[in-house]
Amino acid sequence: MNSVLQLLNYAPPYGGNFMASIRNLAEALRQKGMQTVFVLPPRARDRDWAHALQTDGYPVYFLPGGTFAAAKLLRRCIRRHGVRLVHSHFIDSCAYLPLRLATLFRHIPHIFHAHSLPKYTAGFKTNLRRRLLHADKILCVSDAVRKAYAALGFPNCVTVPNGIDFDRLHTAEPFPKPSPCILMFGYDFQIKGIDTALHALDFFDPTHRYTLRICVANHKDRAVEFLRQNFGGIPEWVQLLEPRSDVGTYFQSADIFLSASRTEGMPYAVLEAAYCGLPLVLSSIEPHKELRLPQAEFFVPDDQKALFQAVCRAQGVPRGINTRFVREKFALQTWTECVLAQFPSIPGRKEESHEQQHKHEN
Repeated sequence: MNSVLQLLNYAPPYGGNFMASIRNLAEALRQKGMQTVFVLPPRARDRDWAHALQTDGYPVYFLPGGTFAAAKLLRRCIRRHGVRLVHSHFIDSCAYLPLRLATLFRHIPHIFHAHSLPKYTAGFKTNLRRRLLHADKILCVSDAVRKAYAALGFPNCVTVPNGIDFDRLHTAEPFPKPSPCILMFGYDFQIKGIDTALHALDFFDPTHRYTLRICVANHKDRAVEFLRQNFGGIPEWVQLLEPRSDVGTYFQSADIFLSASRTEGMPYAVLEAAYCGLPLVLSSIEPHKELRLPQAEFFVPDDQKALFQAVCRAQGVPRGINTRFVREKFALQTWTECVLAQFPSIPGRKEESHEQQHKHEN
């Protein structure tokens, strides 16, 4: 059976929207007579979502340490399962160098999925990275990401916006909520602009009428250390939330969703919050504006006063303004169809016309 190899450098406690998307894609491929093979990092070995893949009959491998051992495993997977395409996500040199070696004498089309802006600039190292990655196409989650990769000389950069698994947002358990409550997601307080939000609320809301809840995934220690250094501990008006599979609970127990990010690829959490009906407060970075949501209060990144003013404006916004828009534009099935349209040699798939391809790339 012909196969697609999903090479994932991904291992959080919960599969989340990303794995829901990949599984939807795998099921669509299965219906077309193609198998999906998963290669995961070793730290994903104990994750329930990885076990679920195995239970559901997907071949799952864990990439060993060491370049040559990893290349050997990838080469074995390619031969054993008749891999005709590699689709990679979040990979770095620990994966793309072994992949390059594994396909050195047998070209396998490689689609690299760019989920965020590149962290490097033009130069010798970037040229070397591009050659080692050896991607035939770059699928980018936003136009901002596409433009950044294209500017670095990466070939065939195409925008495919993320899709949202709405079903996982419908499960919500009772969860005590202070009012008014602001919700943020992220553990890197600098990239996500959570430091700006904390200082803004501390200064402009001296009576601490607002409660700020921050979902920090499994990085609570990192968040606690930041708060200790900047505030002497966890302020009473700040609550740190650990990850949970029923993420809809967090959205249902908040009044406003805030994303103060300084940089993003295409933010899942913003779309999930919009679908759940929360008023949005967003930094005016290009990936946020590119969503073209019917309702969002924007502020200039790092501007603490503007952030607080946007929060105050959002408090008077009715819930649910963005729900229909997100449901119609960012459905998971739409994402799956768009990704499949970029895959070569998928049985039963109609090739895009030159006009359609040009539209994607521009």
